[in-house]
Amino acid sequence: MSAAHPTLPYMLRLGDEAFAELVALGDAKELCGRLLASPWGWGRSTRHQEAVELLASLGATGELPPAFVALMVCTCRRWDRVTAPLIAAVEQSKLLDDADLDELARTLLSHEHAITFPLAWLSREWLEIELDDSTGRTHTVSDDTLAHHRPCVEPPLRRWAARRALTADAGRLGQLIEDAKLFEPRHRDAIVHGLLDVAHLLDEPKRRSLVSRGLAGGRSGVRLAALELLCELDGPDAARRRAHDDSNATVRKWTPPIEPVQATLI
Repeated sequence: MSAAHPTLPYMLRLGDEAFAELVALGDAKELCGRLLASPWGWGRSTRHQEAVELLASLGATGELPPAFVALMVCTCRRWDRVTAPLIAAVEQSKLLDDADLDELARTLLSHEHAITFPLAWLSREWLEIELDDSTGRTHTVSDDTLAHHRPCVEPPLRRWAARRALTADAGRLGQLIEDAKLFEPRHRDAIVHGLLDVAHLLDEPKRRSLVSRGLAGGRSGVRLAALELLCELDGPDAARRRAHDDSNATVRKWTPPIEPVQATLI
């Protein structure tokens, strides 16, 4: 492997050094500034517990809301391949209280969420630069000059957020489904999948509505989750018939879950 990827050890060292640099900051505002300034500059890692370690290293977040700091960490490109275990670990860590987690979920479900911040927050050196707006005019950067950043939210984060939002308020199902339509297909499916995760909270008509949404999804994973719910509602035969007509081979092979055998005393 080392022969095929001669630079891999160096890349791993670089990523570890970058992460150590972030942990050493110990200040939420400085951390967020670094992440905004260089969203791709911290290497790649599949060690999702690093994110929890990073949040824990900050202590009190001061003027920055904990949900905002968590958003910046969860959407850092360093961990974009492990966002499902990452957000689960953040939730279980108790570093954020329920109100902060609910706020984080609302943000992750926002279709056009963008962060606006003073450009000088990234570096005071910006105050010495004139920006060309492509019309031939230049603008001097001041303390009031704003910049914008749109976090890159991976689908597993959307799924977690939808699951948490519906758990908090089952009456939001209709609005969550409508909001999901604003997203591109893989994100829309992730939101519906999150709703299916907690479908047991809903009455039967709403569960049937959710089944229809799930079976219309483009990704096989969300259709499989919908089949599980259909099996609960109408029995295994109805679910098998629906699976048999699916265009995806994995979905066509779906089988009902095996009910656990209850031990009895004679």
